[in-house]
Amino acid sequence: MTALAWVTFALALVLALVRIPSALRGENRLMMALFALLALAVLLSIRVPYLAVDAALGGINLANLLLRFLIYAIALLLAVRIARAFSARGAQHALLGPWGLSALAVVGVGTVVSFLLMGLLPSSVGLRAGDDQTWFDLYGELGRVYPAFTGVVLLPSLLRALRRSTLTTLRAAAGLLAAGYVVLALTILFPLMPDSWLPVQQAMNYSSILFLLTGLATIWIAGGIARRRADA
Repeated sequence: MTALAWVTFALALVLALVRIPSALRGENRLMMALFALLALAVLLSIRVPYLAVDAALGGINLANLLLRFLIYAIALLLAVRIARAFSARGAQHALLGPWGLSALAVVGVGTVVSFLLMGLLPSSVGLRAGDDQTWFDLYGELGRVYPAFTGVVLLPSLLRALRRSTLTTLRAAAGLLAAGYVVLALTILFPLMPDSWLPVQQAMNYSSILFLLTGLATIWIAGGIARRRADA
């Protein structure tokens, strides 16, 4: 599973690097920031980099808390970018309006509180339950709730684009993104899975990221095709 994590990290890093020239011109800086944050988040999900970063932060799993908030930021930026790409104004308003920002605030506060109340745990990339299983479970579930929420908000717009878009590459992008968000939403079921299903859970996490990254890359390709047609 580590190999899949490194492949995901490499893809996110390459996508961030290729956006640097346009970002320096003041174009699409959001995309470069998004891919860079994705690369950092994936890196923190790999054992050796995680332990190194966490040791620098005191060895009390603050790297895991940092990873949680990276994921929340990525989920929001990604969802807003996708909503704009598919002209989904309703989805964008839901994400950035009072309800969406309130959901983010509640999840953020709950994440910090549950992290503090579950007590100090030995530095570990996946975290291990301490004496208080309740707060540990809540902390883990909150990390999945907000990303899944953004996916639920976007899915109707993506499914409409999949059915109605006249551009094949845009339909492909919508399909890849929808698949990624469906897998992401299914991660809420992790607490119901036995411990022996950990490899399945890891595969779901990384495959959802890969679907979303390839979907974003396909949007970029679709934009290039549209610009060439406009110039022709």
